[in-house]
Amino acid sequence: MFGPPNYSLFLIMACFWLVYLLVSTQLVKPLGRVLDERDATIRAGREVYDHARQSLEEAVARCERELSAAASEGQRERASLRASGDADRRRRIEAARGQVQQRLAQLSGELDEASRAARTVLRERSSELARELASRLLGRRVA
Repeated sequence: MFGPPNYSLFLIMACFWLVYLLVSTQLVKPLGRVLDERDATIRAGREVYDHARQSLEEAVARCERELSAAASEGQRERASLRASGDADRRRRIEAARGQVQQRLAQLSGELDEASRAARTVLRERSSELARELASRLLGRRVA
């Protein structure tokens, strides 16, 4: 009834534990190490990325502040130059206006003098011109 014991179960168990040991040491542990290294690399990459992004945001904010300051300085400079230009233009206009008034006064004086001279010449020659006109109208010489 009873035969010799079946040792195949022990052999299967020994093979199982041998394969388990080989798979665990040769496949699972190195693969776990690779995955851990990959996670560490990913974490380090994320930290570098976050730091770079933060540095970029700070640099952009700094550039925007500098640009804003430069724009406001440009506006102040532009306003200053415009005011200076307006003052210079007004000064030149006033100088030109003074010269024009002076020239007009001079020309008015010259015109008055020429008018007086013409009236004087006209008075002096009026009798002569009247005789000449009468001579022409009458068709003979008038004394």
